[in-house]
Amino acid sequence: MPPASEPLHLLISVADALGAPVLDGLLARMRLDDTVEVDDDSSATPFEIALARAHRLPGEAGRVPWAAFEAGIVGTPCAWFQPCRWQLGLDRVTLADPAELALTEGESRALLAAVQPLLAEDGVTLAYWQPDAWLAQGELFRNLSVWSLPRALHQPLTRDVLALAPTAAQGAQLRRLQAELEMLLHEHSVNQARAIRGCSPVSALWISGAGALEVAHPPNPQVRVARSWDAAAVDELHRALVADGDARLTLCGPRRAITFTCARRLADRISIYLKPLRWQDIRDRLWLSSGRAHEH
Repeated sequence: MPPASEPLHLLISVADALGAPVLDGLLARMRLDDTVEVDDDSSATPFEIALARAHRLPGEAGRVPWAAFEAGIVGTPCAWFQPCRWQLGLDRVTLADPAELALTEGESRALLAAVQPLLAEDGVTLAYWQPDAWLAQGELFRNLSVWSLPRALHQPLTRDVLALAPTAAQGAQLRRLQAELEMLLHEHSVNQARAIRGCSPVSALWISGAGALEVAHPPNPQVRVARSWDAAAVDELHRALVADGDARLTLCGPRRAITFTCARRLADRISIYLKPLRWQDIRDRLWLSSGRAHEH
């Protein structure tokens, strides 16, 4: 568990122009600490990479055991199964935003019950978590490299990136299972009823957050997440800076996540005074590509 002295760390997953004057005020007290950059081949967003670091989770992008971490399961490989709609072409997969499905709990549970026997044949157990996410457990998810759903949305994907397996046999098993799930879902009564109402069908299950935790790994209690501008979260960060003189802020965009920490050293304070950090400059760095980027 992180030490009690761990500073408050606020991550804003979609940094935008709202609250720009307040951000300028915060940045006037902080210095640049770390930057995450991703390119088009990255299997995770900058926010997801930064959040994994904030919780000190093991694994590089695409191999962070998010499902096991979020469910608090140790020793057993886990993954999230997320009902979604995709279209399979000859060599491309197009994924639609699962939020557009607006699945009800009843629909989700009915679909889960239908696919569970098929998954059980492959040693996978499935448990309902919420309408758009089911918790899967089984050896099939050990050492997989998977794309997160936010990273994959609205991008042309090859079949190979759906789940990169460490062995040919495991990869073949995953491809067979996905094909069987697709056929089963296609004829399900939930999808037939949705079609009558003019709703999109659930045509597949997206696998994400695969892997295992070998030891218990509780979340860092000092981590806060805001999906966009959150005045209350920013106010808490400001109070921490004023009271404790220590806090961390991570601003995220599609290309980068930039982390700032309290400027304690005199040299840092002088540098900030002479050339203060401004939101507009930071925003450009979050959004713009600088050629082939990297994670570091």
